[in-house]
Amino acid sequence: MRISSKLKNYSVSFVQNVLNNRDLVFRGFNYDNAFYFVDKNVYKLYKDSIDLFIKDAKFILVPATEYQKSYLRLAKYYRFLVENKFTRNDVLITFGGGVLQDLSGFIASTLYRGIKWFFFPTTLLSQADSCIGSKTSINFDKSKNLIGSFYPPDKIFIDTNFCKTLPKRHFNSGIGEIIKFHLMSDEKGYVLLKQYLHQKNLRDNKYFIKVIKSTLNIKYSYFKDDEFDSSKRNLLNYGHCFGHALESASNYTVTHGEAVVIGMGFANLLALKRGIMKKKIFDEFNDVLKPYYPKFYWNSIGVEDIIFYLQRDKKRVGKDLTMILCSDIGKLYKFDDIKESEIQTAYNDFVSNYVYKKR
Repeated sequence: MRISSKLKNYSVSFVQNVLNNRDLVFRGFNYDNAFYFVDKNVYKLYKDSIDLFIKDAKFILVPATEYQKSYLRLAKYYRFLVENKFTRNDVLITFGGGVLQDLSGFIASTLYRGIKWFFFPTTLLSQADSCIGSKTSINFDKSKNLIGSFYPPDKIFIDTNFCKTLPKRHFNSGIGEIIKFHLMSDEKGYVLLKQYLHQKNLRDNKYFIKVIKSTLNIKYSYFKDDEFDSSKRNLLNYGHCFGHALESASNYTVTHGEAVVIGMGFANLLALKRGIMKKKIFDEFNDVLKPYYPKFYWNSIGVEDIIFYLQRDKKRVGKDLTMILCSDIGKLYKFDDIKESEIQTAYNDFVSNYVYKKR
């Protein structure tokens, strides 16, 4: 897959057992030295293979937590590169999920005003969603992704075998984004989604790579003419307004994809109450979303906490709140006139009907 960008064009390659294909990764690419950021958990699982891949290159292990995306913690990673004499002829290579992508991408966009960067996404969420689109984001205080830039990797290598060792919650986090994109696509995409979700083993079936590629193509269709998020790309925040607020309010005890699933459910309820979504569509979407609702104790946060973070949403443009609402498959709209009273009413209804089903 080739992605056109005003910043730099880049590629996505699906390579099974990529850690055994080092020569393929670097073929035709000119660089002096490689430096590595590696997810600490990924390194524990694949230590021997990663050691063979990186050989004697410099690397640093990074805990995959949202707290690593603090602007204060970034200094440690800039220092690692600078003190080890990283130059513009070198390349930064990242093994990890969305946290390491955000951290690495922000550093790659700002160090020397832009350096070469490869990304190996190791979570389903990063493989099926965040790896493309150029966005890099870090957190400020308790607000998620408030500071950021646009800076894609030079190359992306997807190996779905990494998903086999993902904890269930983190795998389901990726499923959340896959569901979102296919609800944003068309009838053909919706059918593929249902075919995939009906499989017994979601990590290894004939639809797995197909649904990841489909998700990436849907995402590209939304941002290829709006790379810098000024119009159509805003719609990709379906489920994210409430979802990001929930992540922040819960101190990130809810994973991103889980929060997006909840956020879509909440947005659909708001759309139903506004008369934008019909009850039949609402019920049908609920059947898709509810199996992926995480276990969550709503008494740990209040609607005031959600509204507090919705007020700090970077997509907000006026005195009211912003949310992406949906009426049917592929029919989404951005509303900047959401009242706090609407959030309060919908929140009470949503929480009282929230059901967690152990899978």
